Amino acid sequence: MKRLLTLLGAVLALAACSKHDGKVIARIGSEKITDTYLQEKFAEISPAAQAYLATKPGRKQFLDVLIHERLMLMAARKSRVAAGEDYKGRVRQKEAEMKQTLQDYKDFMLTRMWVEDMRSNELKVSDEEVRAYYEKYPYKVTLAHILLSDPDEAEKVMRKIKAGADFEKTAKEYSLDREAVRLPPVMYGEFMPELEDMAFKMRVGETQGIVKTALGYHIIKKLAQEKADPASAMDRVRKILEKKKFDAYLAKFQDKMKVEVTDENYK
Repeated sequence: MKRLLTLLGAVLALAACSKHDGKVIARIGSEKITDTYLQEKFAEISPAAQAYLATKPGRKQFLDVLIHERLMLMAARKSRVAAGEDYKGRVRQKEAEMKQTLQDYKDFMLTRMWVEDMRSNELKVSDEEVRAYYEKYPYKVTLAHILLSDPDEAEKVMRKIKAGADFEKTAKEYSLDREAVRLPPVMYGEFMPELEDMAFKMRVGETQGIVKTALGYHIIKKLAQEKADPASAMDRVRKILEKKKFDAYLAKFQDKMKVEVTDENYK
């Protein structure tokens, strides 16, 4: 019995009054519990409990729990707690949270659906474009990098590398990105634009830098270069071209907008 009541209590979140249509099963003052509402609540119960609740004693007990919960809620609404500032403040806080959650969902869904629509229109990439890009940029390269925030520090590290210091050990000691010294293989278009041409023109084993990007100051070493398998590369190329079109579209849109960073710490 206690287990059944626990199961029921965990799933019953009752409203002030049922707005569902259907046959009236019970009345509690001016409120009512309808067959439609009861069936909806019944569907929320675990399959193990539903077998018992399908019997006449089970249905009666289920309704008794609903009535008991409704009586508790009605009594609470008439209590001093309902008029208290603590309760009202908590409700206002939850309403604000729910309003923000709804706005976040609307923004997320609109952006996602907009991107999906763009992919079928402005960002659409033809098979011919994919093949042409692969013919021009068929290789993928594997790189290691050291990222530093200060140009003087970058110069010091570069001198160590040129003097024969091990690249990976030096990166583990100085780089801001010590957990990702060796980067995954990239095709042309998947890497930072400021470093891309350098990375693909370098010889395997060669180290170059210092190059400034928005992230900081980079030193890179080319570990490997090989031709990407055409079958697996086509999807990557399509995504690269989609991104290029998307970036161009957004840059053109940004030109029409006034974008200004007002905090000096973020410039």
